[in-house]
Amino acid sequence: MRIYLASDLHGSERAERMIREDLASLRPDVFVAAGDLTDFGPASRARELFADLPVPALAVPGNCDPPETVAVLEALGVGLHARKATVGGRTFVGIGGSNPTPFEMPFELTEEEIRDVLQRHIEPGAIIVSHPPPHGYVDVAHVGGHVGSTALRDVIEAHAPPLVLCGHIHEARGVARHGPTTIVNAGAANRGHRALIEIDGEVRVKLL
Repeated sequence: MRIYLASDLHGSERAERMIREDLASLRPDVFVAAGDLTDFGPASRARELFADLPVPALAVPGNCDPPETVAVLEALGVGLHARKATVGGRTFVGIGGSNPTPFEMPFELTEEEIRDVLQRHIEPGAIIVSHPPPHGYVDVAHVGGHVGSTALRDVIEAHAPPLVLCGHIHEARGVARHGPTTIVNAGAANRGHRALIEIDGEVRVKLL
């Protein structure tokens, strides 16, 4: 399976055009959007990104998206927050928003809420789509220190998913591994960053 991952568009029309051009040329099996689709709304802005795409898509909102973005994505048939979905025989489990930040953003969850959602839906072999990265992996903020989700890290340690797809911390773009789990922070699409992942018996990542 080939997965095209983009996160943190923050309402950028240029990022939307880039994604559409990539999808047309790369033809992945699925497009995964890992949150911060808008820049503090409106939630309806997310509709423009997912209209008439050439491939299946799945998406979670980010901490800069208003909570009503969840309903918009579900109505479009791409919503993955607090849900699971199957594409091409692969199960994806999603968690949007973010763990608490110092900034009181529109969509934040407690670590307990993140853990409860993931534990409720995780299954062997499932790919996790999360706006925030796990604590300790591709999550160092520019002010220094790890700011990812401890709950997500705990779920990774307990269930060893093959792949975790995330964004949120723009400056921590990259690939990390925890045991058998590959963790990909695609970086910010509004800065031209995204990733292409191939998963079969192994995981191969190309940062674009």
